Amino acid sequence: MTTARMDSTAGGARTGIRLSGWGAFGGVTLGALGALNVINGFTAIDHGSYFKSHLIYTNLTFWGWVFLVWGVMQLIAAGMIFAHSATGYYLGVCLAGTAAILWFFMLFAAPLPAMVGVIVSLLVVYALTVGSQDSF
Repeated sequence: MTTARMDSTAGGARTGIRLSGWGAFGGVTLGALGALNVINGFTAIDHGSYFKSHLIYTNLTFWGWVFLVWGVMQLIAAGMIFAHSATGYYLGVCLAGTAAILWFFMLFAAPLPAMVGVIVSLLVVYALTVGSQDSF
């Protein structure tokens, strides 16, 4: 009879466990979305005229910083997921769940991108919860 051994270290990082396919999908997708948010944040801060034709927000400098910080948090969560940290999974679920809600409120302003944003965010939530249950 074989038993599984799970070693824990400080900070919630676990060793000896492989990342599931859904966990890898969630981490990669969260990292890609974080990188896009960082790029959009820098663009809104430095080149606000780029977004003038698609203006949804009134203060692009403020929202640029919001997108920049949000993207950095998503990148940190993705890195923590690949380090097998339970905190990374929790942070990723919170960020993706909040993103799904925010994308939902954009349905009337930009229907197709908002639907894609909601679906991708919910897939990340699924990937980091139900799909990765073997990681805990």
